[in-house]
Amino acid sequence: MNRYAVRIGSALALALSFQLGQFATASAAENPYGYDGKRVVFETLVQRSGGPAVSADDPGLHQLVRNAGGSVTWDADNQYVLVTFPGPTVISFAIGDAHYLIGSVSHPAAFAPFVRDGHAFIPLNDVLRALKLPAYSTAAADAAPATSTPLPGPVSTADVAPAPTTPPFATPMPSPQPDQLAQVTGVDVQVQPGSVTIRIGITGNGAYEWHRLRAPDNRWWIDVHTARLATAPIDQNGGALVSAVRVRQQPADTVRVALSLPASEQVDVAPGNDGITIVVSNRIVAAATRGSGTFGSIATANASPLASPAASPGARYVPSNPRLIVLDPGHGGSDPGAVRGSLQEKMVTLDIAKRVRDLLVDRGWQVVMTRTDDRDVFAANDSAHDELQARDDVANSRGARLLVSVHVNSYVNSGPHGVATYYYKAGDLALAQALSRRIASELGINNNGVIKDKLYVVNHAVMPAALVETAYISNPDDFALLQSGSWRQRMAQAIADGIVDFTESN
Repeated sequence: MNRYAVRIGSALALALSFQLGQFATASAAENPYGYDGKRVVFETLVQRSGGPAVSADDPGLHQLVRNAGGSVTWDADNQYVLVTFPGPTVISFAIGDAHYLIGSVSHPAAFAPFVRDGHAFIPLNDVLRALKLPAYSTAAADAAPATSTPLPGPVSTADVAPAPTTPPFATPMPSPQPDQLAQVTGVDVQVQPGSVTIRIGITGNGAYEWHRLRAPDNRWWIDVHTARLATAPIDQNGGALVSAVRVRQQPADTVRVALSLPASEQVDVAPGNDGITIVVSNRIVAAATRGSGTFGSIATANASPLASPAASPGARYVPSNPRLIVLDPGHGGSDPGAVRGSLQEKMVTLDIAKRVRDLLVDRGWQVVMTRTDDRDVFAANDSAHDELQARDDVANSRGARLLVSVHVNSYVNSGPHGVATYYYKAGDLALAQALSRRIASELGINNNGVIKDKLYVVNHAVMPAALVETAYISNPDDFALLQSGSWRQRMAQAIADGIVDFTESN
């Protein structure tokens, strides 16, 4: 995986081995924290040079946040700690990242959050700072309880309740002038069998961010920034999959579209030249909890930076060879990818890709593979850029209909398992969904859904492209599947069927 993406997990093992021996547990009973005249005792404090760290499941932390009307969630799958408030405002910490977000604004953290004995630890004073409370210190704790400006209590209205006049957690920013705002011209909800499509019409350019809360909340919302709602507020039923769609103008320059979901359905977001499309599917997934992007002409430009007619803003890709499929077996040659025992990612991906090729050729398709044996595509021990671009060049130079890259996932522990399908450009989404649907229905493996990620090969392909992480070599059950020739054949069949499904409808 090292040539395709640097994820938090891939760098975590070394960081943890260094960090776990450097913390001494503080005496919580001797160091209570004063909050608005109340005593809060943190039971899991550990000290490091940047200040105290507290576990995300610490009762004192939960008491503090609950008193402010919020909640704390540790998302082990995605390695995030979220502090969420009605409105909603979200403070998010990512394991291994020395920055945290308040909404979409990044702030430096005292130190990177880490995992110790299965518990996630975050910088306590950064949490307190985000809540506008005094910092924790032994000296302060020994003194009289500190007082602070009361935090806002729970908001009784729904997800899209108007925010306070002065947002308590947002960094003050000058308000844009009215003529600088994009216009949300409407929200259209279309209910189909097994899915709901929500189309947000927008004129102008801008950025968005989305968040979701897991069960039991099952709330999902997207904030369109620097935008004005050009219609009346909207409250609409979205059928069985989306019990409510609510659209409101938030503080002056943000439009929020909030969805009430009965369960953890898959939600995909695809920005475009004239708005944002949201697709809710009737598959339960352990999906990501936040994401962001841009819309308008800047979204199209960012989607594919290659200078070609197919990548020009607003243009639809037209393949010069519509019967050609390009398959990219991940890694190869000097880059084995993920390894466990004698099993190497580069050989598994090659085997699966060859099986996909044979199935597609039998159906009358032309197929080119970026490699057909154990070799580097560009050169041995080459740079990641040269190697990845060489793979894209195979597809881009031939005017292929689409590109699918095949990989094997890995993590620092054995917990994560299952398949995930990645896309980045707006034109990739339908392909990724088609692949994910077939894999879910034909294999029965845990499906982590369709995930938007700026992976090089997907981003720099001018045609629709997707990357399939077939299973986790680090998980014992998935490892056994990857060793099975019959299972690889079933995976190849599902990928081939997904490719054909996409070509028949696009």
